[in-house]
Amino acid sequence: MARFSAGRERPLKRLLVLRHGAAQGKSSAGQDRDRALTPQGRRAVVALGRRLKSDAISPDHVLSSPARRARETLDALASALGPLPPADFPEDLYLADSPTLLDYLRSVPAETRSLLLVGHYPGLEDLVRGLAGPKAAEIGSGLPAAGLAVFEISGAWSSLNPSGVRLVEFLAP
Repeated sequence: MARFSAGRERPLKRLLVLRHGAAQGKSSAGQDRDRALTPQGRRAVVALGRRLKSDAISPDHVLSSPARRARETLDALASALGPLPPADFPEDLYLADSPTLLDYLRSVPAETRSLLLVGHYPGLEDLVRGLAGPKAAEIGSGLPAAGLAVFEISGAWSSLNPSGVRLVEFLAP
């Protein structure tokens, strides 16, 4: 497995787009947003956290869906990666579509160097494909549970668009 591009000086910003880990199926009695990670989903996220730690990749800002499976994904990631900064859990990130996600990315504080976004299919996958542009073929059949797309951003968050974004890594469990 190739290592993430890492350097002592990072003039570019980094965007980590993570689909939550595999979650329990929907039950007739439960709410979708209350679904927990499966043991396999947790293991996949912990393995991803170990990979990020070995490559010295850690976000300085976190945006996440408020759903239980997204929160548990953050907990599992932190158990292997180490402490994460406090996350923002805007209500409208729950099952957000790609335009909503892009609006949130454009509102990230300018000083953010590395952002982790945790969310759901299909909005997150649509966002990843849109940002990846011609490299979207590298995503293959899609963004699976615990799948991670890593982008380098050359411009300001406020003007984020595909021309200033480069897909540098795509990991699927």
